[in-house]
Amino acid sequence: MVSGPNLQQQLQGKVQEIKQAVAGLSEDQAQKRPADGEWCAKDVLAHLTNGETAVQMYEMNRFLEESTPDLGLTPGTISEEAARTKSTQQLLSKFEQQYDELGAFFAGLNDEQLGRKAHVPFLKETPLGEYPTLGQWAGAIVNFHLVDHIQQLRNCAQ
Repeated sequence: MVSGPNLQQQLQGKVQEIKQAVAGLSEDQAQKRPADGEWCAKDVLAHLTNGETAVQMYEMNRFLEESTPDLGLTPGTISEEAARTKSTQQLLSKFEQQYDELGAFFAGLNDEQLGRKAHVPFLKETPLGEYPTLGQWAGAIVNFHLVDHIQQLRNCAQ
């Protein structure tokens, strides 16, 4: 099983990759969609900061506070208002703050906490299954969810 500090370290690496992918984008470039139906860089950043905090957005505390909670997450949502009204730098700053807090949350988790489960119905057909542990959920956010968005951001920068 992965440790909390290891998850934090992995997350920090992905945060740096996102910062690099967005570095140097002008506001016009950050609003340009690479193709019809695809998100622009600001959409991606708005999606990654769609909650008050990343811990809250990914419902991390519910793993610790409830017995096998049903997470009410809907994949692919963005804050269209944030994408329209905030600058790329504001969105990036919010992203950094939220994911630093998420990393600190990860670092404080022990093995028992990382092993707690939740019900995530949209994961039913994935290798994780619909009852991932907190460690698996955190690993999926870092190593799949963020990796997908890093590639999206790189496509936006081309």
